Amino acid sequence: MVSSLAVLRESKRDTKGREVENRVIFIPDLVQKIKARCPSAAVFVEKDAGKKIDFPDNLYVKAGAAICSHDEALGKDLIAGVKETKAEDFPKLRDNIFLSFQHFAQSRERTENALRTKAAYITLETMEDRKEGYPFFPCLAPMSEAAAKVIARHADEFALLSKKIIASGLPETGLHGLKTTILGGGSVGRTAAEEFSERGCEVTLLDKNPVRVRSLAEYFKANAARFPKVAVLAMNQENLRSAIQDSFFLVSSMYTSGRKPDKLVKIGLLKMMIPGGCVYPVDIDQGGGVEGVIETSILEPFDLPVIPGTEVSFFAPPNLPSMGARTASEALGTVVLPYVVEIINKGLEKAAAENHVIASGINIKNGRIVHPGLASVFPGLGQ
Repeated sequence: MVSSLAVLRESKRDTKGREVENRVIFIPDLVQKIKARCPSAAVFVEKDAGKKIDFPDNLYVKAGAAICSHDEALGKDLIAGVKETKAEDFPKLRDNIFLSFQHFAQSRERTENALRTKAAYITLETMEDRKEGYPFFPCLAPMSEAAAKVIARHADEFALLSKKIIASGLPETGLHGLKTTILGGGSVGRTAAEEFSERGCEVTLLDKNPVRVRSLAEYFKANAARFPKVAVLAMNQENLRSAIQDSFFLVSSMYTSGRKPDKLVKIGLLKMMIPGGCVYPVDIDQGGGVEGVIETSILEPFDLPVIPGTEVSFFAPPNLPSMGARTASEALGTVVLPYVVEIINKGLEKAAAENHVIASGINIKNGRIVHPGLASVFPGLGQ
């Protein structure tokens, strides 16, 4: 059984060493709910875990938690966080449970570090269910929705402030909105299509799954008054090339559980975009589906690099939802809470046996890779 839960204080630094992570997995109200539903479990919150989004320690104490240090948190039965396990923290873990976003597929080094421990790693991004006939990732969905809303707003301001362009065009004088291509019809892609469409852009949304393509086409047709000018197409080379031709914005949001996305967009395609445009590789935390992009920082939203060999910029922070950290924290914690309660009350073995969503989140356990997607990325490693 799980007798103790620790909520971590998040920290991530960009390439210039600046702190860029502001989220916390559970805000005080959610800690109070956990205490009510898991009365036998002790809840600990790392010092200043919610400080950056105006949740001081005293609110967590009032909710029933005890404040602890980082090292103390790593010793609890269940450790809950947002970001990946830090390199220096792997050796401090025992046979406990670490629940967070991990994106192991992007890093062999981090995967090997995890395999050297006895801990079980539940990765939020691979917790999988089914929705309308295709895979749905409930814990990834709120962060995907937040990321899509952030990039749509950024795109609007980038066009206006950096390029002196009104993204919506001027319809009454016959000027069309900026052409926008979105790759992947999951939570990011659908929300991005909605947001860019509402801003007056002409959107093409592409997806590989024929069931999802039909579903999205029906959805946008039924909601054409609110989301005009959204075309939903099957992902193939002809449609991809046609969509990217003369696009000003490109959003890459392709995701396969536990795996890196394919590099579908090569430099040659990017050269077909309108010079001065911008690429948003929202899938950068898994490696990204666009050639030539690297991680950028949320602290430099308009000082953007250009993809080598092209005339288009890119904005690729791996933690876009942190720009709206308070909203993102509440949304993420609300979705994760029922799974945490189930793990605490039943223990991981029973919870995973009875709930396939929890089971699908377990990537590494007892020094072995147990998730098929991750195993396919690193054949022979930890198996």
